Amino acid sequence: MAVFFLGLALMTNRARRRKDVAFELKPNCLLTRFPMLFVTGPRSMFYFSTYWNLYTPYLAEHGYEVFTLHLPWSKTRLRRERFEYFLNQQESQNRKFHLVVDTPTFLELQDILRKKSPSVVSITRICDSDLEAGPADLRAFPLPVGEIEMVDTPKGSLFLHLGYRLHKQWVRRKDLNSLSSLGALPDTALENSGLLLERAQTLAEMDLRQS
Repeated sequence: MAVFFLGLALMTNRARRRKDVAFELKPNCLLTRFPMLFVTGPRSMFYFSTYWNLYTPYLAEHGYEVFTLHLPWSKTRLRRERFEYFLNQQESQNRKFHLVVDTPTFLELQDILRKKSPSVVSITRICDSDLEAGPADLRAFPLPVGEIEMVDTPKGSLFLHLGYRLHKQWVRRKDLNSLSSLGALPDTALENSGLLLERAQTLAEMDLRQS
């Protein structure tokens, strides 16, 4: 049984790996002064590789400096501790970045982020289009925070949805983003990547004004 689930886990992750998606580069993109830092959300053996799917390579191919911070898989305490350690390291080296997180990671880290680390220039939260929390979560933040409500779709291979259902059961979280909002479904990956690119250009304009 263990061998079966291990094989299934490897296959579900492989199914999400970036395929050769043809897209045209948007011309004259204003680039951010500081890198874009994507933080991995809760993971399991059914969803652990290429957490942000098309998003990071899409921005990178448009010229943005993009990094991914891999937090521990699912335990909130360990994830918070790792993020605080990383933040202290960045502050000690006077490094700055634009932070990109999904909804569960935002909820885990929001009290840390409210302390206004000098390394965090802005926060972007990737959300599902049917998010009920609304902008109330973003009030009283001491730095620029924005949401991107990604386009959703019920489409996608049965295999992908099965793997993600197992992932949800494994991490036991009800606030996980959908596959579509994480850029994992071919029908919406490009459109949602475009929304993220628009946000990146907005952040670049902000960097330019503050320079």
